[in-house]
Amino acid sequence: MSDHMASPPPTHGNVAANDALKAAIRQYALDQGADLVGFVSAAHLNAVTPTRYTPKRLWPEAKTAISIGKRILRGAISVGTGDSVQNARWVAWRTNEFLNRRAMDVGHFIERRGPRALPLSNGTMVDPDWTNLGIFGELSHRHVAAEAGLGTIGVPTFIVTPQFGPRVYFNTVLTDIELEPDPKLAFDPCGEACDACVRACPSGAIARGSRTIKKGRCIPLAMPHGVGPLQRFIKHVLEGKDGQSRAQRLHGYDFGRLHRALVHGVGTIAGCFHCLAACPVGREPVDSAKEETNAQ
Repeated sequence: MSDHMASPPPTHGNVAANDALKAAIRQYALDQGADLVGFVSAAHLNAVTPTRYTPKRLWPEAKTAISIGKRILRGAISVGTGDSVQNARWVAWRTNEFLNRRAMDVGHFIERRGPRALPLSNGTMVDPDWTNLGIFGELSHRHVAAEAGLGTIGVPTFIVTPQFGPRVYFNTVLTDIELEPDPKLAFDPCGEACDACVRACPSGAIARGSRTIKKGRCIPLAMPHGVGPLQRFIKHVLEGKDGQSRAQRLHGYDFGRLHRALVHGVGTIAGCFHCLAACPVGREPVDSAKEETNAQ
């Protein structure tokens, strides 16, 4: 679809124009490579998501949140539990980069039609909370995707979609125009019987019967080159007895590994694929995911 539509900017009170804008946004995102697109009211998110993740915390004037999803390549998942995990992490990082670019594209698409838009990053770590073993972003893209009807929050706290299971990442764009929300999915594949991810987790981080994850067990495996290892390396260098020993540590293997991770984004964002590979939902390729997901 061309981005140069000759239609007047919609207004908050024009329902027909707003519906047309919603359809145009969805199609544009799909044309740009998104696999899933959903819409949810910002007011609804403000009521049901944790306070630190609400749209009003970021932009009180936001009326609608648009969730954009991109599947992780199945080839990366298939090698992510073996010796090629670093390449799988690179694919995951680039998937996040793709989503950030699409969020910007969608934001510009919206603003050229009148309303304002605020694309959010799905990789920005803005709120370190060391007491909770976590680094939190500006908004919970998982909650947005679930409330926008794209999936459900599964046992290990990630989104499980009908088309791709948990093997999909999400980003969000906020806008100050009210667009009709999509219905929430009546979809819960985890239930009480399935424990595939629990059995597959090599660190025992996923609690059986509970939709929580033990971060202290998950993060060291999923983020081997994250903030914690970086802090420990810096501490190790500073504790060197003299300049020579500190220089030797800076020229060692650990420094090279951290440098590659920081430059290429490999291992700095969670990337353990055991639970993703084990989930039986959405394992088969979907040829018409866009049509099946977005025929609303």
